[in-house]
Amino acid sequence: MRRLRSFALAVTILGGAGVMGTLKLAAHDRVTTAVTWEREIAPIVAAHCTTCHTGQPGTTVSLATYEAARPWARAIRQQVLTRRMPIWRAARGYGEFANDPTLSPFEITLIVAWADGGAPKSAPLKSPAPAIGVAARALPLFTAPSSLREQTMPCTGHVTPAGTLLGLRPRLTAGGSVRVAAAWPNGDRRIVGWFRDGDPGDEAIYWLRTGLDLRGGVSIEAGGAPPGPCAVSLVIR
Repeated sequence: MRRLRSFALAVTILGGAGVMGTLKLAAHDRVTTAVTWEREIAPIVAAHCTTCHTGQPGTTVSLATYEAARPWARAIRQQVLTRRMPIWRAARGYGEFANDPTLSPFEITLIVAWADGGAPKSAPLKSPAPAIGVAARALPLFTAPSSLREQTMPCTGHVTPAGTLLGLRPRLTAGGSVRVAAAWPNGDRRIVGWFRDGDPGDEAIYWLRTGLDLRGGVSIEAGGAPPGPCAVSLVIR
């Protein structure tokens, strides 16, 4: 099986160095927050960002250390507020996935408070601030099940596969989207996943939190939106 990119969070924080430059945090910004890198932000970044943001030449901005991350505090703020990072193409509210890396509202609030408050590394020694009391949610430790097969279907129409549906691998052109739903013979219907902002280089599998039993004539329906061709691979056991 191809290397899974389920936990890939970003290729870059922003597309251009010129844009990034406008979002850099000045080194002399006054500290006005009790949220610090060492206590609250570093655990969140380690859990959700540094898988990709290692700072390898020609790839990503490094977020591995405070010194590397601090100049980009405002860019990080913008990206998490708009939910552009961590990258996750499944629309919220449609399906539940075991490898969802998105930040919680509280984690986003902490990052924003840190960036807006001067992005301090640690609390002042003379008047240490109380801990906020946050434990970063680690990315789920997910191991792909064995004995799987993939059945690829176009983004229009339906199929009636056998087995248990464990995951979805959308194959979209740039900007494309696809909605995947399950339909039962009795007329019940449920959206399993809705994927958007397609990237042709994205090979991630979105693993269902709970497998879907396809016995009894359950069909999988897909409806895609242009541009370009579209397909969905059903990961089945």
